[in-house]
Amino acid sequence: MKHQFRIIILGEKETRLLSRILVILNRRNLKTCHINVSNNNKNETIGHIQYILDLECKEEQLIKVKKLIEKLIGIIHVYYSKIGEKNSIKNSWKKINFPLATS
Repeated sequence: MKHQFRIIILGEKETRLLSRILVILNRRNLKTCHINVSNNNKNETIGHIQYILDLECKEEQLIKVKKLIEKLIGIIHVYYSKIGEKNSIKNSWKKINFPLATS
């Protein structure tokens, strides 16, 4: 059964790192739902980039892909977590309209 997972990859500031990650995902035929790349500029001498990827796959496939990504040169660490379903009890937010109090 396919689930949605979020992978957070911390890597060095390298130009071709994202393309190498996407090649690995493409070879495994994994569906990428969302990609976000952010730069951490706290320290100018050491630049790290954070890649956030939302994937739709089986957990066994995710573990294999995680190991392949960790072997790439320039990767510091790879984290992953399961994204909860939108209709689950945890994420059951209700929109409430409060009238503005004006005097």
